[in-house]
Amino acid sequence: MYGARRQDRTRQRRRPRHLCERLRGQGVEALTQDELLGLVLALEVQPVQRAQAVTRMIGEHGIEAIRGWPLDRLRAESGLPLEPAARLQATVELGRRLVGDQPEPRRPRIGGPSDAWGHLRELGRQTKEHLVGLYLDPQNGMIHRETISVGSLNITRAHPREILHPAIVHLAFGFLLAHNHPSGCRDPSPEDIEFTRSVASAAELLGIELFDHLVVTRDGYTSLRERGLL
Repeated sequence: MYGARRQDRTRQRRRPRHLCERLRGQGVEALTQDELLGLVLALEVQPVQRAQAVTRMIGEHGIEAIRGWPLDRLRAESGLPLEPAARLQATVELGRRLVGDQPEPRRPRIGGPSDAWGHLRELGRQTKEHLVGLYLDPQNGMIHRETISVGSLNITRAHPREILHPAIVHLAFGFLLAHNHPSGCRDPSPEDIEFTRSVASAAELLGIELFDHLVVTRDGYTSLRERGLL
């Protein structure tokens, strides 16, 4: 019996090294959450059982709770010794700081119709009319792009609320509209002009600006703003 216990302890002590070898050979993605925790905590006594207890604790309380708890409470909830508990809390905090320090992806800047055209070229190849909105922040960075509606061969329409809803959800400062003419004609129709002005009026009531509306074809675009139609 005593010999069996000694062998069991030896296997437990080998556990962290075994996990290191697995990570080295198979990559970190191959390890389960319990194994990752066992490796982070460097547990020599019952690593898997204690890691499973920590996993249950995270499931019940969330990872943010672990970061915010006093260390003594973390030890009481997890059953971990002092050093592994401190290591766990430090690891969680380090992960939070590393994620928090990542710069936000730079938003594409839409300074005018030519910039917008760079994001809308594929519209000109569509065989049905698509109405697309580009929603911008105060620095003209594109927050969001949305296909608002897809119409028939030659017409698409949407209610202003469908157009303005993404602007509200994404807290946009302003937006551009674009739709394609499968016919290849870049001239805005009277209906295009009337529609654009009605959307601009609705947006103005909400303090949101419609910067432009582009008519897009395979060969290029027409800006209603540049034409003086908006």
